[in-house]
Amino acid sequence: MSTFLRFRRIILPSAFRRALPSYSNKIIFMLHGSSLVSVITIVDITGAARIINSRFYSPYEAFLTAAIFYMAITFLIIWLIKKLEFKWLAHLRRE
Repeated sequence: MSTFLRFRRIILPSAFRRALPSYSNKIIFMLHGSSLVSVITIVDITGAARIINSRFYSPYEAFLTAAIFYMAITFLIIWLIKKLEFKWLAHLRRE
């Protein structure tokens, strides 16, 4: 087997299987950390909610909507990662 073929068939799939659980945690932590980015004047979902609050004085609607957006994005990412884990870790399942 050539070096490229060995990497493609053996080493990289094994590395992806081992890295996926910790990488998925890192993705979720980065998403939750992005809500803190609005403190340094980068507008994200929380920053947009803060702007709506300052213009229309409706904090509950703005921040609840932002929370629902974050929750939906988090659940979507978790669903996608579970699909990847189901595919890549199929050899660990009992059948």
